[in-house]
Amino acid sequence: MTDSLHLGPDAQVNHAIASLRSLSVDMPLTDGARIAPGVFLSVDSETGGQVAGNVVTGGDGLLRLSYTIDKRPRWLALHVAMGGVDLSQASVFGVVCKSRAPEAATFRICLRSATADGFTDTFLPKHVVAFAADSTHLDLLRLEGHPDVPARAAWRELILFFQTTSATFDIRDLRVFIV
Repeated sequence: MTDSLHLGPDAQVNHAIASLRSLSVDMPLTDGARIAPGVFLSVDSETGGQVAGNVVTGGDGLLRLSYTIDKRPRWLALHVAMGGVDLSQASVFGVVCKSRAPEAATFRICLRSATADGFTDTFLPKHVVAFAADSTHLDLLRLEGHPDVPARAAWRELILFFQTTSATFDIRDLRVFIV
């Protein structure tokens, strides 16, 4: 999928997610691994974190991560590019995520925004908890009066920060909305 007819502030991020959904990938989980256009993994390597695992896309879900931690990193994350989306007229940034895991597992969702000094991370209020059956998570970030989220930024990313203990996650679906 290379073209998108979606309009609105959430168009670029949802297009990147749709591109990921359209691919069939089976690759090792490594820092900087590009999974799809605008979608990549990051693993903290500065502290000597050691993670072994794989990433699978395609089939009836969006993404499957399966990994073991030999030495705990500070982070293990999936980044999805959002472009320079303007949030000055938006009230809410939200995410709907459908997930599953063989054993209960958690992750956090973050909105990263470029700033003059680098970037700022704003975590959505709730943890996503994946269970042995499909579960749907809805999380909202009220933007009005939220000083950590600049109204305008040169670039933004949606980031899923996965737990830094061994786990397996199936992200069945992921949707972003900005209203």
